[in-house]
Amino acid sequence: MELKKSKKKKTIFVSILLLFTSILIFNVLSKPATAFASEGSNDMSSNNLLPGDIILLGTDDSFFDYLIPGKWSHTVIFGGIAGYHEIWATEDGIWVPQGEAWVVHSTKDSIDSGLRTSRYSTAVNDHAGNVVAMRVLKPGGGLLSSTERQSIVNFAVDKIGLDEGYDWNWLGKQIGIDTADPEIAPDGYYCSELAWAAYKSLLGIDLDGDFSPFNIGVSPEDLYWSQYAQVIALEMNSDPNGNSVPGGAYTVDASNDLYKLTVFIDEVYYDNDYDPWPKGDGEMYLKLWIGEAYFPSCAAGGDKNDNHLDKIDTAGDDTEKSGKGALDWNNYHYALLSYNSYCKVRVQAMEEDWPDGDDGYPVFQWWWNPSTWHNYINAGWYWSGSRYDMGDCRYTIYFRIDSVY
Repeated sequence: MELKKSKKKKTIFVSILLLFTSILIFNVLSKPATAFASEGSNDMSSNNLLPGDIILLGTDDSFFDYLIPGKWSHTVIFGGIAGYHEIWATEDGIWVPQGEAWVVHSTKDSIDSGLRTSRYSTAVNDHAGNVVAMRVLKPGGGLLSSTERQSIVNFAVDKIGLDEGYDWNWLGKQIGIDTADPEIAPDGYYCSELAWAAYKSLLGIDLDGDFSPFNIGVSPEDLYWSQYAQVIALEMNSDPNGNSVPGGAYTVDASNDLYKLTVFIDEVYYDNDYDPWPKGDGEMYLKLWIGEAYFPSCAAGGDKNDNHLDKIDTAGDDTEKSGKGALDWNNYHYALLSYNSYCKVRVQAMEEDWPDGDDGYPVFQWWWNPSTWHNYINAGWYWSGSRYDMGDCRYTIYFRIDSVY
């Protein structure tokens, strides 16, 4: 009986998904050449982007802004600079002019379905009002080699023509182009799935930031909140929570001299236990947000929450501290900074409580404008001081900023 119920539920679920997909296809195809983010444009430069960089796009209050969870609705992979008659620009029906930037992505419009190469200006600048470029770091903060970056591009380009079209199964994710049997979607990729699959397959880096509800599929927003994807360039009209940004638009171009921010969470000393046992579970985790100040990268994996801070629940000695006392976290976290970016390091100790919700301790935060954090470049470690007192807890945190190249 339970097996029959399970099969029936699965059939109903697949039917609903197919109905949803049909409605979505109708909406997409009813607009010529929409390619998922449609309204809006931006002027973000391709200068200093590298092959394999991930570009996310979205437009506030557009059709796909409401349809796809999070701020971002489309993903492309930066391919590089085109040679003579080297890269075909699908939407324009021409070769990408020599010396122009190009991208590779998977999309669906009235021209084509699935994997394709496109001019950067068409797929990025003419595509959406908000755009962010992200560069991937390896676990431990290491940089990708030029060979590794090129392999990401080749992974996508080499499958053009082998895929059967755009993959509408947004609820799943696959590395290869074969879907499950029976198939409910073509053998191909959706946009963010392509970037995830390339990094997972070739480098073993899982870019799924688990933003999506129930950890279903891998959305563009999942890529944004990955612990390994670092913001290096952007043009934005609102922040990730929909709030306006300074001057009505916020722009940072990728710099040819990036810098790496390393943050070491040494210790938190707790002066107070908000909800002692058995109600509370002690000082269980930290929330961390570091990097570009208005649009920082996630610094480590974990569950997301309403204010999009990152949850870190692995301490050096223990993850529980009942009552007052010191807890050694001993965690390293990394982010990349462009030269003209503002910079933020925000850490908050949290107490995991049930059933009335978790308690947050006072927040430790550094915030620097570019001219301030430039003073720390290549100057070694700085620290907050021994147990910097924030009230109910005291933090010991180190940081350093080093040239990438």
